[in-house]
Amino acid sequence: MGDDAAARRADDPFDPALDLRLERPVRIFAFDIDGCLAPVGHGSYDLPTLARIQEVAREADHDPSVPKPTFVTGRPQPYVDALLQMLHASLPASFENGAGLCTRHPYRSWFVPEVEAGRPELERAERLLRTHDDLTLQLGKSASFSVFAVDPVALPVPALAERLSAWRREHGVALEVDPSSDCVNLLLPGIGKGRGLTALVEETGVPESAIAGIGDSIGDVGWLRRCAVSFAPSGAVPEARAAVTHPSGLPDARASLAAYLALVRANRALGA
Repeated sequence: MGDDAAARRADDPFDPALDLRLERPVRIFAFDIDGCLAPVGHGSYDLPTLARIQEVAREADHDPSVPKPTFVTGRPQPYVDALLQMLHASLPASFENGAGLCTRHPYRSWFVPEVEAGRPELERAERLLRTHDDLTLQLGKSASFSVFAVDPVALPVPALAERLSAWRREHGVALEVDPSSDCVNLLLPGIGKGRGLTALVEETGVPESAIAGIGDSIGDVGWLRRCAVSFAPSGAVPEARAAVTHPSGLPDARASLAAYLALVRANRALGA
């Protein structure tokens, strides 16, 4: 195979559940970040595996059988910007649960129209949230909120979601409650990772029938169901694993790498 970095190597992770048979080529592979490239709970990145994913991604510059990488994630734009550089991703990426897109060449970022219309409600919600000393907000977000419990043992995610649902009803806050693995997201109506996928399709011109995705949380279910091929790591919530076409037996970044290589093999089998 020569210098073909996208060819499977002996030490690459392999999952027989990811034996793909495609009807048409996949041109984009969209990654969620937490739980798919890093362990949930802000675990440390597996740098050798990410380096291998980048090797494969670089082949997409000149080999159409290698899907171009991007992100559909809840992380804020600065965090996504860094990962675009790290994984050699050139396509627009969706950040903050579909609130906007960003690119690195040219360097720019923008919000979907619904965000500007919802600014007054976001500002009111933030003022109310800041009065809760046992909650903390993830910094860097400007179009949504990721709410963490200061003591997650005393206030686990399901209880936090219930509390925020009651808080929303009490104050008439027009935000939707979206539980994740270790926090609860508060999103404007119509905003979610599915909105991010729609924006990605509109911006790139690549249809959903040529997009694959990997995700691990309840918030990933909707957009993954729309992808032509979809994956969930071994640690994904049951709802995500049930929704995808190919649940993996591998964890986070290793599942992502195995899925990426499987997509390349399946594209090449089509002669793509």
